[in-house]
Amino acid sequence: MKLIRYLPLIVVALLNLLGCVKDESYARQIIGTWEITHYDGRVVADHPEEFPQPRNMTFQSDGAFYETGTSRDGFGSYSINGGDIIIYMQGRAVFTIKIISIDGSSAFLDVSTQGSAVGIKLKKMK
Repeated sequence: MKLIRYLPLIVVALLNLLGCVKDESYARQIIGTWEITHYDGRVVADHPEEFPQPRNMTFQSDGAFYETGTSRDGFGSYSINGGDIIIYMQGRAVFTIKIISIDGSSAFLDVSTQGSAVGIKLKKMK
């Protein structure tokens, strides 16, 4: 009987633990340099006029973030909160990336800036 009384607390504790494990998994999986292969449903390589150079995102284990080939070229930092990656540049949050799925070599993400979201697909470079 005592176990039944504590069952809701046990369930909540287990769900919190699983959430932390997922955050740590995302934090490990996102490390590296990723090439943006699809942007807003379009294959980047098929649109050289819109995407004249490779577009890359780099996430380092120390929390550093680099982006090249986009209008936001530069560096900053990132943090992971649940399934969201928050990108900071010059000390302020610039955009949020929602992790849809990620595995060892590819990721599907939604990038949100100023109220709009764009889906991107990434391929891990290194």
